[in-house]
Amino acid sequence: MKIAIAGAGAVGCHYGSLLQQTGCEVVFLARGSHLQVMQTAGLMHKSMDRQWDIPVQADCDPAIVAGANVVIITCKTTGLDDMCRQLVDTVPANALLVTLQNGVQAPDIVAKYFPDQSIVAGSAFIGVRIEAPGHVVHSAAGHIRLGLWQHPHDLDIESKLESLLSYFQQVGVDARRVADAKQLLWNKMLWNCGFNAITALTRRYARDIANEEATATLALVAMQETVSLASTLGVNLPEYAAEKQLALSKNLGPVKTSMWQDIEQDRPTEIDAMNGYILDTADELGHKVPANRILATLVRALDHCR
Repeated sequence: MKIAIAGAGAVGCHYGSLLQQTGCEVVFLARGSHLQVMQTAGLMHKSMDRQWDIPVQADCDPAIVAGANVVIITCKTTGLDDMCRQLVDTVPANALLVTLQNGVQAPDIVAKYFPDQSIVAGSAFIGVRIEAPGHVVHSAAGHIRLGLWQHPHDLDIESKLESLLSYFQQVGVDARRVADAKQLLWNKMLWNCGFNAITALTRRYARDIANEEATATLALVAMQETVSLASTLGVNLPEYAAEKQLALSKNLGPVKTSMWQDIEQDRPTEIDAMNGYILDTADELGHKVPANRILATLVRALDHCR
């Protein structure tokens, strides 16, 4: 199987490196100094107590995805439209597209560009970062959940999805299929709305936020608002979902959230796909989401200052 990682940053390189170890042909669509190092020196990949230095096929030319059976799109939500425009003329018609973005909009955005393509919505809960160009460090978690989103004419969708899950499982990734893709995306959205912005603003790990009463209360309220809005939109999250996420976060490893990394590296954040999406949607519906409003306003202010 040929698997393309489109937008190969930290998340894409981590999973792509693991998939390459199964014997799959893996190609990486990347850019900048990270790409240059991968092309000249390969990828240095550290995961917990293991480390690999592996040669990789990497390029900035979207033509590298030609012939791929699966294209896993791992760019940020802020670059998703641009990524789709790059891929639209090169992705094979029978390829399975997998989205691994934060937020709940990615599968629909991809479907605009690929209305006749099979699409799987994915959620990756993981602590991983680019330590230096060509050097990816995985420090916590790492499970993947996948759910069918769109499969208009693909009779082989089941076998493609099961094969992808099997490859992940071969290298120790906790990868599973879920029945309700919308619930899957909203469940991760819940955690992101509770912790991503707060960790970015305070430069503290989620476990620290969850174990301090004042910040834990803010995170919990932001998540409860998210649960309420999801219900209004017809997505029913598990009972006490916000409380359970808060409890689980008390014992997380050192996860430096994506928004924290973006602010440190002076990049645009994904606030519009997280707390900002909750705020904007709530405003359209006449709902009150004060905790999400505070978090979205503060991070958007930071974005506008850079």
